[in-house]
Amino acid sequence: MISDKNHVMFPQFGQGILNSYTQIFFAKNKWMALLLLAVSFVDLNAGLSGLMAVLIANTTAYLIGLNREHIINGFYGFNPLLVGLGYGISFQPGVSFFIILIFITLLTLFSSILLAGLLSKYGLPYLSLPFLIGFWIIMLSSRSINQLELSEGGIYFLNELYQLGGFTLLDLHDWFEQLPWPEVFKLYFRSLGAIFFQPHLFIGIVISLSLLIWSRLAFVLSFLGFACAYLFYMVVGASLNDLTYSYIGFNFILTSIAIGGFFVIPSVYSFLWVIISIPLLAFLQITASSLLTPLQLGVLSLPFNFVVISFLFVFRLRERYFDKPALVYFQQFQPEKNLYSSLINSQRLAHLERIPMKLPFWGFWKVTQAFDGKHTHKDAWRFAWDFEFADENGKTYKNEGLLPTDYYCFGKPVLAPASGYVMEIIGEVDDNAIGDMNLRQNWGNSIVISHGEGLFSQVSHLQKGSILVHKGQYVEQGTQLANCGNSGRSPYPHLHFQFQTSSEIGAHTLSYPFAAYLSKNDGLQFHSSDQPKLNDLVCNQLVDDTLNRALHFIPGQTLKFETSAKELISWEVKTDIFNQSYLACDQTKSKAWFGRKDDLFYFTRFEGNKKSLLYDFYLGAYQLVTGNNPGLTIQEKLSLNEFPSAELRFLQDFVSPFYRFLAIRFEATQLKAKQSIGDTPIIFNTQLDFSVFSKTLSNRSYQISFEAGELSRFEIKKVSQHLILYRV
Repeated sequence: MISDKNHVMFPQFGQGILNSYTQIFFAKNKWMALLLLAVSFVDLNAGLSGLMAVLIANTTAYLIGLNREHIINGFYGFNPLLVGLGYGISFQPGVSFFIILIFITLLTLFSSILLAGLLSKYGLPYLSLPFLIGFWIIMLSSRSINQLELSEGGIYFLNELYQLGGFTLLDLHDWFEQLPWPEVFKLYFRSLGAIFFQPHLFIGIVISLSLLIWSRLAFVLSFLGFACAYLFYMVVGASLNDLTYSYIGFNFILTSIAIGGFFVIPSVYSFLWVIISIPLLAFLQITASSLLTPLQLGVLSLPFNFVVISFLFVFRLRERYFDKPALVYFQQFQPEKNLYSSLINSQRLAHLERIPMKLPFWGFWKVTQAFDGKHTHKDAWRFAWDFEFADENGKTYKNEGLLPTDYYCFGKPVLAPASGYVMEIIGEVDDNAIGDMNLRQNWGNSIVISHGEGLFSQVSHLQKGSILVHKGQYVEQGTQLANCGNSGRSPYPHLHFQFQTSSEIGAHTLSYPFAAYLSKNDGLQFHSSDQPKLNDLVCNQLVDDTLNRALHFIPGQTLKFETSAKELISWEVKTDIFNQSYLACDQTKSKAWFGRKDDLFYFTRFEGNKKSLLYDFYLGAYQLVTGNNPGLTIQEKLSLNEFPSAELRFLQDFVSPFYRFLAIRFEATQLKAKQSIGDTPIIFNTQLDFSVFSKTLSNRSYQISFEAGELSRFEIKKVSQHLILYRV
């Protein structure tokens, strides 16, 4: 089949089938899918009708023209699968059986599309609500359909097991059944099996193994939720029959995975919310059972759907405490991956949700007063900076410093930190003599700019008569507003700068970071989404044209290389359904997502073959500053998803929300340019260190060269490999 899914009718059809099985647990994992598929066929009729339902649903979704990524991910297949499994368990096969299966599958698919449209507006999943609708409809309507006969499936379970695996499988099943396990473990495994309508201990054990293969955290959460439910029933005196009859304890299992680690970043808070959800689920389960039993309908997954959707809706309405717990915004279909990426990117990608602010001046200026200053910047005005221009010796004035003009910053341009509208201006306050202060007109000459709802910036102590803008004017980032002066409460020339939440001059300050800047205290350093500290020498990062063009990857662009081993490599720039850009290697089926802002190129995540050269490029170019700053070194951490030892990562996963003993450190250094007659290439040396309990386990090194506006050379230096990629 052609690899480009846009040129085939049913792209990655098999993958969509497998993902429909794992989506029941919110997962995407081939080995998990194969185990679940096998388990579904312990009851042959259930397995067959479930598989047919998925085939019908996915084929119809392709033919209708629904989103292909959703089909491949299993979003449209897992609810029909559940309906097919339940339907196959409940009724005997026959001509009428299969005719009804086709149309109940279509009804479930259309319910999925409808609920997706209704709930996606609020950023909520439809979970297994379409399954509930479809299965309840078939159970109610079957009473009026004479051609449907109730199945004896499950009564002859041992016979079915024998047909599947002979005496070996029967002996294994009997061995598990006779183990003297506590009742909570047996109920847990049977409740897992009940998700596939087969509440048997052996099947539950196989499903738990598939959970463990996919996610260690999901496995821990599934048992935590069920054990808490078991304990709650024991403590309050509720009937354990609610857990044993039909084994509907899977509601606690699925809810725990959903709000403990899939839709929510795993953390102490997410685990706490799992525990809080247990009594709510229990009450709903008991009440729903009382209401639905007279209608001869099962409770099924109703409590799970109600509690998870309610919790997620409440979390999205929060106005504060967004990280207690934090929601997943870039879903990677595994709790560990969601956690590890969040730990790194919550700070590293913080700029994505912020208006990018630059320092309001050119060149290096010194922070002479920062937050909670010695003289001012107190209480509600604590988040502010005073900047002065300083020479190479750190001195801010010449001669004796007795005149405003002796100060290097006096008369220097003051710039707009970001685009916006000028809201307020004061421009006719006299500049002070050195040592004098105007306490009556405290802020002196000032300008306030609105950058968006609730975000304003203010520059103060400007030079009288230097203001170049007018009230109501729209200004671009970097526009000169005025000159630095010495007006207001200013004994010597300096620039006062603050962020605030209202347009009044002198409003209460707001703690807000600058998008990117350089500092040179102990060597040149790059700062992203940071705030200058007292005595820092800071300036804006200047983007280099060569790097800017070379790292400006456009969708549809193809990067071609020839390796030192004479192998041709090709990567294409693409975008996904979320408009996120990535490099794709069709040869290895690998993808590396990246982002750009003015000052920085960075990768965010990788999927695919970690032996591919694209993976090495993902690691080697993980984060690069787009300015020509010889000697600049930047450091960053990588997600533990990239840790090379699968065994150590497996152990780390179990305790990852609470303690992390693994670490990956990335370092990039821009080399100093050599003397050259022609264009001088810009070269970065990058290195990754993998450590366990702060001790280095291994490392990898790379070198990246840029020349004439393009990436010209990429060198890989590992213990097992030394390879060079040349751009062609």
